[in-house]
Amino acid sequence: MVYILHGEDPSRREYKLETIKRKENCDQIDRFDCQKDDPDVIENVLDSYNLFAEKPMVILDHASFLGDKNDTKLELERIVPRLVDDKVIVLLLDAKKLDTRKKLVKQLQETATIMNCMPLDEKSLVTEVQTMMKERKMKMDARGFDYFCQNVGFSSPVIASQLDKLALYSQDLSYEDVKALTTVEPTQDVFKMTNALFAKNRVLLLELYRNFRAQNMEPAAIIGLLASQIRFVYQVRVLMDQGYRKEDMMSELNASSGRIWNTMKNAKNFSANQLLENLATLSKLDQATKSGVDRDTAFENFILQIDDQHSKQDVWQF
Repeated sequence: MVYILHGEDPSRREYKLETIKRKENCDQIDRFDCQKDDPDVIENVLDSYNLFAEKPMVILDHASFLGDKNDTKLELERIVPRLVDDKVIVLLLDAKKLDTRKKLVKQLQETATIMNCMPLDEKSLVTEVQTMMKERKMKMDARGFDYFCQNVGFSSPVIASQLDKLALYSQDLSYEDVKALTTVEPTQDVFKMTNALFAKNRVLLLELYRNFRAQNMEPAAIIGLLASQIRFVYQVRVLMDQGYRKEDMMSELNASSGRIWNTMKNAKNFSANQLLENLATLSKLDQATKSGVDRDTAFENFILQIDDQHSKQDVWQF
């Protein structure tokens, strides 16, 4: 049995890999890095018959010979004939898609189980949650499902962990159950708040601010989270201007593929100078909240001074 997991979200690849491990229940697992490990060793393991394990699994990370740029010493023509049915073989590729121009890759598509592991967005998140709920034989009412999707974040392992927790409570959950038991992913609200700030959506920004305050988060901490996220957008914008690829940004900024991918969507709408000016504005707001005025009033006044989302201005004045 051959599985191919391709996509740019390592957390989704690892989640799906764990799902395969549970499904196949192999009694021996060997894992190799195609970029680092000896090609001869990998080929020998694929060729070997294990006398002790009834159902061995072989996992190959960075299987770029399936993509358009092979940065390993393994050759597709030597690997594909070795993908036989006496063991479970999982190939992980950090790329959007397979290179179907290659005849052997097309051949693999007809026999292997292909799993897409691209970063989740608002649309694909819904499908991911529905699939995980089906695996757990869970149900939520419509309001509860919407609340869960809006607050759980975009990490597949985190989503799975949250659903496991909810399933222990009940297999049929109401909105009240979901709201009481779901741990809101802080970064998710930070992303929403940053996007609302970029869109100059005062209503949503105020709602998210008050949500943070309801969790006893201080205004200075909220400003710090916003500034940290905008600073990250600035760093991505600078690297984009320098011609960096997403893979290079992941290494340079020590960030996940999903975070880089989502940030690039925001960064392309602003120049580096505009983002720096917005950071300066947040710095002035931070000083204002520490100058003796009521902190909530200062922040809410800042929000009210933001032009609506149809404004052409890209800098907020405080």
